[in-house]
Amino acid sequence: MSSRSTGARMDDNGTSAKKQQSILDSAHEDMRQLTAMLHMECSETVLSLARPSDGEVYCNATFDGWGCWNYTIAGGIAVIPCPVFFNNGHDVAVKECELNGTWRRSPVTGAPYANYSSCSRNMAQISAIHHFMPLYLFIAGFSLSIVMLLISLGIFFAFRQLRCERITVHKNLFVSYILTGVVWILYFVLAALDGDVLLANPLWCRMLHVLTQYCTASNFAWMFCEGLYLHVIMTQTFRTGKTLIRVLLFVGWGNPLILAIVYACVRGLYSANTTSCWVNIDSLQWIVFGPVIASIVVNVLILINLVRLLVTKLRMVPDAPQSRKAVRATLILVPLFGMQYLIFPIKPAEDHPLHGPYHYLVACFISLQGALVSIMYCFCNGEVTSLLRRKWHQHRLMSGQVRKNTALTSSTYTEGYSVVNTSMRDLSGQRQKVASDHNKTLARKLHSLESFVLAGRRRNEAAQTGGRGGHVTR
Repeated sequence: MSSRSTGARMDDNGTSAKKQQSILDSAHEDMRQLTAMLHMECSETVLSLARPSDGEVYCNATFDGWGCWNYTIAGGIAVIPCPVFFNNGHDVAVKECELNGTWRRSPVTGAPYANYSSCSRNMAQISAIHHFMPLYLFIAGFSLSIVMLLISLGIFFAFRQLRCERITVHKNLFVSYILTGVVWILYFVLAALDGDVLLANPLWCRMLHVLTQYCTASNFAWMFCEGLYLHVIMTQTFRTGKTLIRVLLFVGWGNPLILAIVYACVRGLYSANTTSCWVNIDSLQWIVFGPVIASIVVNVLILINLVRLLVTKLRMVPDAPQSRKAVRATLILVPLFGMQYLIFPIKPAEDHPLHGPYHYLVACFISLQGALVSIMYCFCNGEVTSLLRRKWHQHRLMSGQVRKNTALTSSTYTEGYSVVNTSMRDLSGQRQKVASDHNKTLARKLHSLESFVLAGRRRNEAAQTGGRGGHVTR
């Protein structure tokens, strides 16, 4: 059995080698045909021309396999566009003619030399742009997400009315998105896009790589916490909110930290792939990615159960549009649970037509997820927008931009939120009248009180005088 399997592997390796050799032979044949075509064109346009007869010294017209060079005066420099196979219509190649009428030779090979470095450098730049463009998209998308998430966190922390367990979970999720974006931007800018750093492979860039793995795992962990929290609320597994929050804090921040430490130790001690700031993919990353994939699978099951419970409750309402509400709830929960990553489960091979578009889509999708979550769960949240409108209206009332004829004081309390709105009527035009009426009323009350006191004193004096007179008569 072992010999047959070994033979099968050898056959497969032989077949693969033959395919590769066939591809190389085909490429060489295409290049030979292209060179022959360019040589023929050069012979018709340049090499067939007569040598200049003005008595000056010239270098001969020649074709060096890439470019067609015309007669050039001694001491001059010939310039031609980059050859067509460089796919470059902007830069040029140059060839120097020595004073003795011969083309300059390479000091290494001794053969006539032409400088095509500008063409190759431009091609390298184009290749680098295409290679690093997804990284630039990552940086731009993460930057936008960080700004929007910071604004959302500012809103959540600014209003005490938004303090509840659900918002606490949202805050931690938003913080994990911010940390993930910051560390990935630092890793791209300081390490991945700097060839000198990748070559030196310092300790700090490897630690920065480990930090990116921790923040990414923590981000997925908080997506799992969002699903777990909703499931707990629906099924009432925990009775106390503090216990649930402690469990979520450990799952969201503590568990990824343990995984990142284990990954760093194992890769640093036992892996042979420890160069280039660990930018290359290693199988040991499954220490972190395994629990991440497991959390996404669990979130899928939680979403199915939540939709089932939602449909069950909607059936209790006779006229409720059950299908529409169920679909809407599902679409809202998908980005919160991180299940959009299931859209791109498999990376296409490098020679596949979808290899390039895959990287662009993934770069946009992952980097902008924080912005999408902040929009859905902060800027488009009905309770948050209602609070912001009320606060803005209150600010305009207090600054005198809006005046109302009647005073209104209202307080609205919702589960998880307390939205308080207080409006005051402008009384500047009636202050003097109210003060005058108040003074007159007070004066009348004081006058009545004085009259009452004086009348009481008189009655007492009269009673005392009558008593004394009766006693004398007796």
